[in-house]
Amino acid sequence: MAETPRNPLLNPVLRFTKDPRPEGITAGGKNAHGIKAERLRGQRRALAAQFTKLAEEAAQRPRFDGRVVLYAAMFEDSLAPTWTPSDLFQATRDARLVTPHRTGYLVEIAAKRLAAFAQLVRRTDLTKDEVDISRVESVRFFSGEDIAGTSSLDAIWQAAPETERGRAFVVWLMPLHGRDAAEQLIQAFAALRDSGITPPTPLLDTIAAELDAKVPAVMRRSLRSIATAGDRFSLAVREYRVRRRARTTVMIPTPAAFQRLVASGTIFRIEPVQTIYSTSPGRGREPDRPLPADMASLPIVGVVDGGMSAASYRHAEAWRSPPLVRDGAADTLHGNRVASLIVQGHDWNNNLTLPPLYCQVGTVQAVARQGVPAFVDPQDFIGYLDGVMAANPDTRVWNFSLNQRQACPLDSVSALGHDIALLARKHRVLPVISVGNKPGDRLQPPADCEAAVTVGGRLHGDNGAPAGECPISLCGPGPSSMLKPDLSHFSHVRALGGAVIAGSSFSTALTSPLAAHTMQRVRQASPDLVKALLLHNADGETFDPSLGFGTPAVASLPWECRPGFVTLQWTAKLRPGAAFYWELPIPHSLRQTGKLRGMGALTAILNPHPMVTDYAGPNYFSVRLATALQHSRGKTKKGAPKFHNLLGSLDTEKITEQDARVIDHKWSPIRHHRHDFQNVGFDGDTLRIYARVYVRDLYLYGYTAADEVPEMETVFVLSLGTGDENDDVYNELRDQLGPFVETAVIESDINIDNGRS
Repeated sequence: MAETPRNPLLNPVLRFTKDPRPEGITAGGKNAHGIKAERLRGQRRALAAQFTKLAEEAAQRPRFDGRVVLYAAMFEDSLAPTWTPSDLFQATRDARLVTPHRTGYLVEIAAKRLAAFAQLVRRTDLTKDEVDISRVESVRFFSGEDIAGTSSLDAIWQAAPETERGRAFVVWLMPLHGRDAAEQLIQAFAALRDSGITPPTPLLDTIAAELDAKVPAVMRRSLRSIATAGDRFSLAVREYRVRRRARTTVMIPTPAAFQRLVASGTIFRIEPVQTIYSTSPGRGREPDRPLPADMASLPIVGVVDGGMSAASYRHAEAWRSPPLVRDGAADTLHGNRVASLIVQGHDWNNNLTLPPLYCQVGTVQAVARQGVPAFVDPQDFIGYLDGVMAANPDTRVWNFSLNQRQACPLDSVSALGHDIALLARKHRVLPVISVGNKPGDRLQPPADCEAAVTVGGRLHGDNGAPAGECPISLCGPGPSSMLKPDLSHFSHVRALGGAVIAGSSFSTALTSPLAAHTMQRVRQASPDLVKALLLHNADGETFDPSLGFGTPAVASLPWECRPGFVTLQWTAKLRPGAAFYWELPIPHSLRQTGKLRGMGALTAILNPHPMVTDYAGPNYFSVRLATALQHSRGKTKKGAPKFHNLLGSLDTEKITEQDARVIDHKWSPIRHHRHDFQNVGFDGDTLRIYARVYVRDLYLYGYTAADEVPEMETVFVLSLGTGDENDDVYNELRDQLGPFVETAVIESDINIDNGRS
């Protein structure tokens, strides 16, 4: 039996309440220094010839209100937001950027202006135009091959699941801006019904019999509203009129109808619908160990899986939703195993280093057994979850031990991952999602959900502690600079049945109870704060594509400080166009040698909503965060204190955009810095925490300047210490901060007295 070292009571994490000091920043713009002079002349000729050819071919291309869609590819050295060609393609020239796409942008432009653009790029002497001309590599029409992404159209057709009414696909409507163009596109899309292209069967048809009086009224109303709102075509048209963007599921009967849809110019992207699956284990006996008598006081984890039939766990079931997948078709065996690990995973695996954390479960029967034909429209799946989450607001953590059998592409976020993120932000819940199992090369949807804790598998050593990579679990990284998986946990475990089973499903089930107890223990806990605490408490030194940031420690739980350390957490609302600073006194133990000596970690998570869009491919995030813990040493040329990063990343402004994305994951909403520092010279008595938010692609949201962007909520967790429990770093910093700190933990036997002698 593994030893789980625990102190009776460790120091609680502290909540830092001091407001930051903002400093305004004057942003630069395009000027003559941005012109790539060595290629300007050549690009004038090349782009003029391309626009001339486009003008000649425009009559054969799909047009809406006389407008066509182009793809403008950028040179590799021009991918940074600074070089967005918004000056060349502007509304006064009857052109407008639509969305980022691959390594460039889609442009909506009046076909009659194409010839004029050929003359414009030859002759303009405006500096901003010359910057754009020297950085746009080529222009061409957006085509059917673009719609298919990295796959071929034939491969997409063959990969789509077959139903009674044809093969099932998800399509994104082309995001045109003009009202007349949008209306013409809607009419063209609606006319495709004449080709037999239809929406799927409404959700309520599959679960109507289950909506009896036992189902909570909120859930009944939410689910019934889906049926009364109209079919998927009608919903897509309604959303498109409001937002100029919409995604919907369609059933296509024949390859000829598929080709008509692709050639219509009405869609921007198409993918085959992917079924949701679990890794189903074998049969086994139910456990006979009793559960705690006070289960009703324990946190609840919503379990979106194959349902639960184990009678021994009914005492632990807080609620049950009407099933989305009928009894007999649902993967109940997998659901039972996952539920058993969430309720009492440490009992099933007392040879592993797991904290003794029991939980209740809420049962959502939504996953079919492998090999059982049970088509579920992914958008109906999301609508169903919306209703279930609304009906159970006390359930703040949701376990998704499920995946779609398809690797997440690196250049775009999956529809399912995006939709679960929207649900999580709407209901302020934390999804915990499995990374997926082999066969495959990389994580599977919805593991690319930015709002989730994505969990991969990990082996355990002979002593029951975390060990190496799991041979079954998939790895990261995620798309659009995401650092996925976030965490890893034991994947070879015992669960209901007693046999050893393996898979990332079970790693996820072991992580959810820790998330739920953290949510319950921490004051004013938000999903991002809980996620930050879990990542901060993990054992990895840096991000690893297989292990994420590691496995949460057991010796100190996420709401506790390790011996010899102090941990602060806080939340701030940051706006673009300013740098924010918090000053922090240096604890005596870190400076007693006259140099800074110790170790630290800084974790920050930015809530990127509403500045995200599934239309922007690799530019999914339109906002990012830079943060660092800094110390002062020396002076600038102007005599001001000069600051250096004690905990922080490389200077992304000094490398190319591509390198910054690959090396530093520049546009990831998570920043996690961990470092040991020895004999570091410093000036003064304080450190400072720096944070700044950057934005891009403002045109996607109707903004014209960064100061129109709303404040972005960000959570921070900072730990400092020496690692020597004889150094009282905790009390030193707590006393120095005085009224600007309080306990972050809900615990009746903890007393923080800042006025003690």
